Amino acid sequence: MTGRAVVARAEGFAWRLRGHLYRRVRDSGAVPTRAELGNQLDTSGTEVGDALRFLADVHVLVLDEHGEVLMAHPFSAVPTPYRVETATRAYWANCAWDAIAIPLLLDTDVHTPTICPGSGERFELTVTGGHLHPAGAVVRVAVARSVIHKVRGRRSYAC
Repeated sequence: MTGRAVVARAEGFAWRLRGHLYRRVRDSGAVPTRAELGNQLDTSGTEVGDALRFLADVHVLVLDEHGEVLMAHPFSAVPTPYRVETATRAYWANCAWDAIAIPLLLDTDVHTPTICPGSGERFELTVTGGHLHPAGAVVRVAVARSVIHKVRGRRSYAC
């Protein structure tokens, strides 16, 4: 196999892994670990790690310092202030924008109780039938950049 064919095969596996990872999140509400992905796909940890790094390099995922999936946009692998609740399960979103994206991605209604990061005021985002409530809700999206900050001792990313 030529070098180009090896790269194409590895990239193909990475995109298949991405599809599998998103189906697992959709079905369970949890982002699988590298070991779980390897077991589920019957492949080596090295191949999974290489695929995850490729997906991180093309900005599909964010990995933590151990190479585990931290963010599979719009899903978070760790608890955040944005717990997105459906009728059957809950998901963690990385930010308000992602909390709005999850119901659109899953084609379901959601309820997200949260706190305004600016004022500390509690509020709820609801998406019903593809419409955001409250109707006057404003989501501020800062200039896109990789900003990492601490939220209650956990890593969080700004939108």
